[in-house]
Amino acid sequence: MAEIEFFRKEVQSSFLDPKEGFSRKTVSLELRKDDLTGHRSRILPYRRKYPEVVVSPEMIEASRKVCPFCAEQISSSTPKLLPEIACEGRIRRGGAWLFPNAFPYARYNWVVVFCEEHFLYPDQFSVEMLRDGFLAAQEGIQRIGKSQPEFQFSSINWNYLPSSGAGLFHPHIQILVEDVPTASHKEVIEGIIRYQNNGVPSFWQSYLSEEIERGKRVIGRQGDVYFLTAFSPRGIFGEILILFSNRLTVNEVKTEDWTDFSQGLLKVFQYLKGHILSFNLSLFSGNSDGARSWVYGRLCPRMIVPPWQTSDINYFEKLHGEVMCVISPEELCRNVKPFFTDSRLS
Repeated sequence: MAEIEFFRKEVQSSFLDPKEGFSRKTVSLELRKDDLTGHRSRILPYRRKYPEVVVSPEMIEASRKVCPFCAEQISSSTPKLLPEIACEGRIRRGGAWLFPNAFPYARYNWVVVFCEEHFLYPDQFSVEMLRDGFLAAQEGIQRIGKSQPEFQFSSINWNYLPSSGAGLFHPHIQILVEDVPTASHKEVIEGIIRYQNNGVPSFWQSYLSEEIERGKRVIGRQGDVYFLTAFSPRGIFGEILILFSNRLTVNEVKTEDWTDFSQGLLKVFQYLKGHILSFNLSLFSGNSDGARSWVYGRLCPRMIVPPWQTSDINYFEKLHGEVMCVISPEELCRNVKPFFTDSRLS
């Protein structure tokens, strides 16, 4: 049976340091590789101070005036679903609304607006608000699956605030439903098939068991939803990996799972509140060629880096396909874990 490899390699770089009279200085960094997909990260040795991030009231008010998702505009300013998908035009769950994206990225690309509030800091969301938004997304995905089962690859995606790529402040997520997986999802499926062919019937189960045994990157759990830090992160400020245990597709995710996931997210948001506001989040569902993947998610904090408002994405990530990360996964885990003090892994 194939074993999961946690590849890491230390690299040393030397220079003459002007801060120390141009004496020789050697700095160590670490190369890491995700054994499932081959994704590579570079863990840098220095620490970055996180400035206090506040969204100005003036910016919030200016964006509110032109927001199509606010209560007084949403009915008249947002598209409706085709009648064969939803005769009612839009899908509602609690305070959440689902409707088509007016600027679609795929054949089925929808928006879910969480609530009437135009702007919320991460810790201001409620469990019910998040749960209802994800339930609305799930219902939309299920409707397509019933009529067009070949559209089995879905994702639920969240850009929170403009520094993560969000076009509007009003809290919302986007759903994609396609007949083929996106590039990163395809890499995961191909990796899972490779493991299955080498005698590992459930990669995510084996991975989770291995990480629990190592005890360095498992943050905690809510019900059957596990939160870990990724061994080879995809963001400069790290990555949180989310696993829906034994849920093979989004159709198998139960209402209580969405509640548990939402509770876990709020704990992550409590951590982000003191450090970083913005993030990208994606949940992936769908299998092919006999692959047995769980529903999984990735959350990457995002930031415009002061003092010159520098992007946190540079040539390494954009053009080389590797990520520079300024906090180790193990340290990130230690920092977030206190917010999961009531979690038990068994």
